[in-house]
Amino acid sequence: MKQYLLTSAFIMVVLLGSAQKNTLSGIVYDVQTGETLIGATIQVTSLEGKGTATDLNGFFSFPGIEPMSIEIMASFIGYESKTIQVNFNWQHKSFLEIRLKPVSVALGQVTIVELSANQVGDREVETSQHRLTPKSIKSIPTAHNDVFKAMRFLPGVEATEPLSPLVSVRGSDPGENLIMLDGVTIYNPYHFISSSGIFNMQTVKNIDILVGGFGAEYGGRNASVIHISTKDGNEEGIHGEVKPTTVESRMFLEFPVNNKTTMMVGGRLNYDIAGNFILNSNNYFYDVNLSLTHRFNARNRMDIKYFGSKDHTSMNFNNLYKLMGYSLERMGDTLIYKSLLDLDFTWENQWHNNIGTFIWKSVISPKLYFRVQAYASLHDADNFSAFKMKVEDVAFNTSTRFKSKIYDYTAKASLNYIPFFGNELKLGAEYSSYLFANGSQINSVDGVSAEVTPGLLSFFIEDKIKIRQVIIRPGIRISQFNQRKLDYEPRVNLMLGFGTGWKLKAAYGTYYQYIISMNTQELEFNQFLDYYYPLSQVRPSLSYHYIAGLEKKTGKNLEVSLDVYYKDIARTYTFDLLQSQFEAFALSKKVFAGSGKTYGTELLVKGQVQKFSGWASYTLARSTRSFPNIMDGKEYLYDYDHLHTFKGVINFQATERISYSADFMFQSGVPRSIENSLQMFYMYEPITGQMIYSPQFTIDQKNSSRMPWTMQINLGLEKKIVRGFGKDLAGFFHADESYLSVNVRNVLFLRRNVMYYLPMMGFDKYIPLGADYLPSVNIGYTIKF
Repeated sequence: MKQYLLTSAFIMVVLLGSAQKNTLSGIVYDVQTGETLIGATIQVTSLEGKGTATDLNGFFSFPGIEPMSIEIMASFIGYESKTIQVNFNWQHKSFLEIRLKPVSVALGQVTIVELSANQVGDREVETSQHRLTPKSIKSIPTAHNDVFKAMRFLPGVEATEPLSPLVSVRGSDPGENLIMLDGVTIYNPYHFISSSGIFNMQTVKNIDILVGGFGAEYGGRNASVIHISTKDGNEEGIHGEVKPTTVESRMFLEFPVNNKTTMMVGGRLNYDIAGNFILNSNNYFYDVNLSLTHRFNARNRMDIKYFGSKDHTSMNFNNLYKLMGYSLERMGDTLIYKSLLDLDFTWENQWHNNIGTFIWKSVISPKLYFRVQAYASLHDADNFSAFKMKVEDVAFNTSTRFKSKIYDYTAKASLNYIPFFGNELKLGAEYSSYLFANGSQINSVDGVSAEVTPGLLSFFIEDKIKIRQVIIRPGIRISQFNQRKLDYEPRVNLMLGFGTGWKLKAAYGTYYQYIISMNTQELEFNQFLDYYYPLSQVRPSLSYHYIAGLEKKTGKNLEVSLDVYYKDIARTYTFDLLQSQFEAFALSKKVFAGSGKTYGTELLVKGQVQKFSGWASYTLARSTRSFPNIMDGKEYLYDYDHLHTFKGVINFQATERISYSADFMFQSGVPRSIENSLQMFYMYEPITGQMIYSPQFTIDQKNSSRMPWTMQINLGLEKKIVRGFGKDLAGFFHADESYLSVNVRNVLFLRRNVMYYLPMMGFDKYIPLGADYLPSVNIGYTIKF
């Protein structure tokens, strides 16, 4: 009944606006490139309080304007503001194409952060939302122009493992993050070698991150939404960027095909010469972006996009650990020395992503915007890791192999209707057809393989209503997975503005997730991927979000916000992949339901002070889980629980040509299960005559220990080259500009961050292992044309 009442309320709101006559709408572009500008502010200067912002398509709409001559002003950070006079008559509708010109920013105004404007679309009502631009990501030394490494410096977003690209949002599982590229769901968008994302930042326009309380438009995940928008191409001429570095090379090119069509091409190749030499390995990855945009007219446009990536990894750490063994021998520890000489630690991984999409965008009327999309998102992976060690006459041998395949074919459509100013109705439908194939092999014992082909049908409707200083956005999402019963997900966002400049924001929502990640972090030495599995035979995982926050702009260029959140995880799942591993059990029989909760508070300060810009945050958080098959249902600290986190990014624009940057992170260690006993599997090797012991480490309590604090500081420098060889080389390629960049990672290398404790025989000794033994320097040269 509640769902029917909510739908009826939406219809009544729409009908109330039917008497409005005049509507002004349009799209905002960059005058030089033709790219749509997301989040540009549009203000009716002659009507106080009339303001909005462009959406993800660069579209805006002002319905309900009385017949008169009005003046509007369009503005966007880094662009010249533009004022336009519009004359209205009765029943007049006007559609504008507004093109803004980039402007050279004065030295004291250079900033890497974007403050929330007073009248910026859904950012007024959205809680826990962050936006990253390519400029801000570029300023983070340790990010190496990568989305996921940059995200780790935002409050509530943490790395799951030191060497893994996966992120946990507010203590949640990494498989609970919805990652979208131009509206396409991406599965495991990571590279192994650099522990980075597969997105080339030269092709990216904007990154929006919702870390909780997101609206009904997005579904299928319980934790967060990461939406990445790519560039469309340049209308004015051939422009691009080439950047070779000591570890990888990247290229970006955008150009017009004709006066209505543009293209964008981007690619990266990582060759990791130093790593391949030290580890005697053969590792590489590449990714490719292609985009074709055709504008039929001002109101209709078509996009065709392709993305592909491949990772190939074959790493052996034997040489490195032999060097460690020689060092220990000189210290007099003969037993560990001999153990390290016989140690064999191997990673062999391969995975691919292939994505293709077709998008049609149409302004049907000034009040009505339509978007339809179809895509295929294909991912497959085959990951093997092995650990072998011999101590005296005892041989340890443990290995894992996980295979995963996900084929996602989706069609979806959405409709934006703005009946009058202060009211925006959005509704949509989506259908996804999946193919999941999973397989596992633990300690050379084949587990079961499973192939499932479920479908997911979803509808959503939400209405954003603004009345003076109050904004409310109720919505509901209705889903049906695998032709089972309907699931209803009511959600609401609220913003209350005060005259003092403070804003109170709140959000509540119900979230279902039908696809979960197999928890392999305790089986693999380092989990690099999510192995997705559909919940086709049990109820979906379920969580409830409760969020409240305060936000205030202090002065012109500073903003402070405080968020308090509580996430009730009513139903979640874990896999016990070792359950009766020598017996034939279906994967569905290895899934166990449980519950949990995450809660905490996040303080964020961002902005600009003279030549300094950036942000800093502090987070106090807790995350717990409970499963009947673990410690008899007793609650324990979750694997990604970080009690204290202090981190941030600082940029100093010393001159117009030189900028310095730094990032820092000080963080509580995560809970870990430090083994204190072994359960052995025995196998006789007839060739060598040895008895091989395959161990399974056991503990009396899960996550009973906590790793030490991790601390890191990284530095960066970027300098525009105006003379010398670098300038001449850029001139040879007819490039407009060239830059030199230097990043120094792990400045605090003497204070080593422990990644893992390796237990030795008898468990009277543990060897701390890490990945930050020495600082690293990355030097790059960039030309832009």
